[in-house]
Amino acid sequence: MITQKNIVRYKLLKRNDIKSLLKSINENKKINYLNLSSAKTLKEWIWQYKLLPSAKSYCYLAKYKKKIIGYYHIPVFKFRINKENYLIGNAQDVGVINNFRRKGIFKELSNFALKDISNKIDLIYTFPNKYSIQNFIKNKFSLIKTLSIFFKPNLFFLSKKTPLEKKDKILVLSKLNNELLNLFKKFSLNHQLHLIRDKRFLNWRYLNTPKGKIKIALLKSKGEIKSAIFYRYKVVFGLRFIIILDYAFKENSKYFSLLINNLNKFLNLKDEKKNLGFIISGLSNDINKTFSNDFYKLPLFLTPRKILLLSKVFNNKINKDLKNKSWLVTLGDWDIF
Repeated sequence: MITQKNIVRYKLLKRNDIKSLLKSINENKKINYLNLSSAKTLKEWIWQYKLLPSAKSYCYLAKYKKKIIGYYHIPVFKFRINKENYLIGNAQDVGVINNFRRKGIFKELSNFALKDISNKIDLIYTFPNKYSIQNFIKNKFSLIKTLSIFFKPNLFFLSKKTPLEKKDKILVLSKLNNELLNLFKKFSLNHQLHLIRDKRFLNWRYLNTPKGKIKIALLKSKGEIKSAIFYRYKVVFGLRFIIILDYAFKENSKYFSLLINNLNKFLNLKDEKKNLGFIISGLSNDINKTFSNDFYKLPLFLTPRKILLLSKVFNNKINKDLKNKSWLVTLGDWDIF
């Protein structure tokens, strides 16, 4: 029982809190619908919140007696709105341990965190679950979009045949090069709002992650990179899929389509394990048009969890109506991957 004598305290994390924090997170772990656990090792936590490109992250704690009973992480990233640079936070890895739920603690922790962070960043975004979404809405977060999930089965009778020409070539890379960086930069700039996907970000987010190996696949045509993806293998519902975490393409989506429709054949020739297909989600210009030729959109009733993008603006110079702007969002922007 929480009494006035043993009142809950709210504070910023200090170095000597990390061990207790990880214990609380792992006590509170749940397996989500993609079979990804919120449990963290110290190595994963340091990568996610200390080694990120901005070197800025904030973790807010709720403590009862000496025990951490709630936590609220906000890593900070460089963000661009209409070619102007800002700082954006991502409210993620939030929670209150089981025995202390339904006592208003998450509400108080959220209020404490958002009041403090509002002076440090320009805006914030989140992908809440069904337990936390009402709290975010009460804190005046705006719903930007419900992200669709697209699925491409690796079945010959459902596969689109778009063979490569002699001038086309698929490659799998393990590191970045300048041409690839330029492709992601130019693709991002086609959108009004996006995380800045520069070399430091892409290396940190995909190639240096301790969460499992992520690879780069690209399509070259006449010696020039035309499309590329960051991908990883993941078992979902007991079946093996390729999860597309990030993507970029030049000129139009036909090069993306060529890469997707020929990647499985290329990987099979390289003796990689077979997979059942591809999963992708996100927001980008004409996303339905881009994906509809090659993917099937999962109906909401088949989606165990809606992917909802919410945001809140702190900087008065930013127009608060961001819903109708063109966002670039990929699965790599969601921390569970």
